[in-house]
Amino acid sequence: MIDVALTLEEVRGIPLAGVTAIVLDVVRASTTIVAALAGGAHAVLPVATPEEARSLAREGDRGHVLIGGERGGAPPPGFDFGNSPAEYTPDRVRGRTVVFTTTNGTRALLALAGAHRIAVGGFVNAAAVARWAMGEPGDVLLVCAGERGRFCLEDAVCAGLLVSRLASPEQPLTDAARAARILWDHYAGDLDAMLADATWARALVLQGRGADLPLCVALDVHGVVPVLRDGTLVAGGESLTPLGVPRHNEPVRGGRGGDA
Repeated sequence: MIDVALTLEEVRGIPLAGVTAIVLDVVRASTTIVAALAGGAHAVLPVATPEEARSLAREGDRGHVLIGGERGGAPPPGFDFGNSPAEYTPDRVRGRTVVFTTTNGTRALLALAGAHRIAVGGFVNAAAVARWAMGEPGDVLLVCAGERGRFCLEDAVCAGLLVSRLASPEQPLTDAARAARILWDHYAGDLDAMLADATWARALVLQGRGADLPLCVALDVHGVVPVLRDGTLVAGGESLTPLGVPRHNEPVRGGRGGDA
């Protein structure tokens, strides 16, 4: 079955055992995480608060560990990066671990600890994450991170895109999945119109961060699928210690996404 949680709060009523969960926070956390790993970051470590991010960065090698993220759209004091995908360029992140915290996206990742497998999706890696999900057993749950518990149009539209790519006669859809696909069908030909209608996208424009929006709706530009292993997001599912030291190499399939 393919299901969609249109807000994070809906996840509380959904059994997660055996579920493949894909977190969508397309403007901007999902896009930024994909950009960091596509740029060669060793790993992205999602944490709950800026204080936790700073603490972990102090524990690690500051030449190797960077901290990034936002609160209210802006980078917290002392962070190396904000939450703009444009900041996470190969020359800045290659070979490094990014400790990352955002208002909604990392909160969603941490809330899904009971799922069998957890990945991060967006418009930018939609084809890759759909292929990955097709190879996983069991139900697929697309989780819209939203904005502080509220519905976000851009996350739901991206969920609908993934539903359209995952749907098959063998995969029944929930009502929420059907609704998300209807939203995708409405905006598929004009994602700029979706951004013009989306409350959070308009808020970023007012903050002077509108240059990030085209990056967040660029379709299928990355083949990276960030997969959560032992509490750390990696490309290809390499298992890591919390600050990015490899434990061992293993294939993408198998294992449990929410062990941390």
